[in-house]
Amino acid sequence: MSTGSIATLLYNTPHKFTGLLVIGKIFFFLDIISYLSIWTSLITRFTRFPHAFGATFHDPEEAYLIPTAALGFATILFGIEVYGVPSCGIWLVKTQLVLFWVYVAIAICLAVCLNWHLYKTRMATRQPFWLVRLLPSFPAMLAGTTASLLISAHPPHYAIPMLIAGTALQGFGFMISLFILAEYIHGLHHGGLPPMRRRPQMFIAIGPPAFTAVELMGMAEVATSKFGTGFIASAGSLNVPDVLVVLTLFISIFLWILSFFFWALGWLSIFDARREWKFDITWWATVFPNTGFALATIKIGELLDSEAVRWVGPAATVIQVTLWVACAGAHVWAYFTRRTLWPGMDEGFGPDESRRDGSRDGVGMEGDVVGWKAGESHRGLGEV
Repeated sequence: MSTGSIATLLYNTPHKFTGLLVIGKIFFFLDIISYLSIWTSLITRFTRFPHAFGATFHDPEEAYLIPTAALGFATILFGIEVYGVPSCGIWLVKTQLVLFWVYVAIAICLAVCLNWHLYKTRMATRQPFWLVRLLPSFPAMLAGTTASLLISAHPPHYAIPMLIAGTALQGFGFMISLFILAEYIHGLHHGGLPPMRRRPQMFIAIGPPAFTAVELMGMAEVATSKFGTGFIASAGSLNVPDVLVVLTLFISIFLWILSFFFWALGWLSIFDARREWKFDITWWATVFPNTGFALATIKIGELLDSEAVRWVGPAATVIQVTLWVACAGAHVWAYFTRRTLWPGMDEGFGPDESRRDGSRDGVGMEGDVVGWKAGESHRGLGEV
């Protein structure tokens, strides 16, 4: 999903140079290849070890990551819109419409059924990091962002249901995220900063306000061509699209500053522990949420018609591409040196890392989960 988000960011970056779209297409194809490769690996794993599929739903690390499969699907839909539709016929537009509603159905099932399962099994008591609890509702929230990018290619009778469904799901995901973000802030106040291996995941907090801002501004822009003046009968002759643009712009600025707070908090926390840096898969959390923050910044610059803010867009794009390259390079190196994607060495299974105060975090080889709060311990059920 990080690769697909970079492809979308490259397409939306202002002040493009020649060849930027070609680079974006390369990232889009890499996104498809990596997505299919991961699914192939998962199917192979579950075929060879059937018990691992059921164990995934009872492991405090893996269970919360199940929705990332849907998020990866959403980023492919982003790429289809910006790179595929302009190069293909009407058949891809119709296929895209079907895929959007399939995605909505999957997102709703994950938000309801997976959350219910996690509540029933009290999974949060064995998952010491608060923000990963956002992930089951994340695909529903991203449905709004997906709709805002896709509806421009569809006539009003298709676009308006997409817009309404996307707004409803975006609102649901954002409201759920507020409860978890409150728990996150409470945990930081009382438990302090998490261990270094968890700190890249602090950027997950950026996603809800940032992607909601992107969705609101995108929906409002498209509404100007899809909504008529009298779309809402009780509003009389009020120009609904113009009102939406003004309203969503200022709400998005309101959300953007919250994203900026979480962005700054994450980087301060990571650089504070720079002597403990060691790559693991959690570092990929620095890419996808931060891309949403960059997209929100670019959109605000466009609607404000601010050249100064527009120039922030290319700078943010350079930073995000650099982060992606660094994570990809470190991930390949870690794989060949058997420090990730090997039994006993991944998030949730590998040897945990010590904090300065001597407490430990993570899921050990025996399955013990130990939080950074004194006296907090749990049991994990996952299997490799």
